[in-house]
Amino acid sequence: MTSQAKAFSLQGKTILVNGMASGTGGAITQAITQACEQRGAGILATFQPGRQLHGLVHCVDQQLECPVTDLSESDLMQVLQSNLIQPVMLTQRVLQAGSLAPNASIVFLLSAAAHQGAKGQGAYAASKAALSGLIKCLALEQAAHGIRVNGISPAAHEALWLDVANGVIFLLSDASRWITGTSLPVNGAGTELAS
Repeated sequence: MTSQAKAFSLQGKTILVNGMASGTGGAITQAITQACEQRGAGILATFQPGRQLHGLVHCVDQQLECPVTDLSESDLMQVLQSNLIQPVMLTQRVLQAGSLAPNASIVFLLSAAAHQGAKGQGAYAASKAALSGLIKCLALEQAAHGIRVNGISPAAHEALWLDVANGVIFLLSDASRWITGTSLPVNGAGTELAS
């Protein structure tokens, strides 16, 4: 294996993937799992304290189609609980347990809606925008430990799911060792997806 190929490899790594069983997060979780297994990485679906992790991927993606004027507090809290609070608290638990290896990578699924908004997606966009801010803070806090923290921001289009999974693989690999505190856009710009 060339040094360049080795940089993109996940061989020998253990990755915890936190995602939904259906929808965008589920599809991306499945693609990431298949890609990691093909690249020789071990995949975990639940956190096991005491086991060293090289990556933590949050693919949680609960959406709610509702204009802000009709949004109930309980609906807002449900989306925030799923998309923001649960991934943040799991990350905290993993970090407190000292389960992340040096040079590990944490990746959060964001959304293009977090950066540009979308009609009827106020709660969803807000939850993902909050994660975007958290990523920047957490990246600064974990830099001394060599742990990278990034997001990936896909447009809402099924044709991009494999590209999103490949983007996550890149962020988990050593090829992205100098990238932290940012979000990788996967938006299909310049193609028919942009229309």
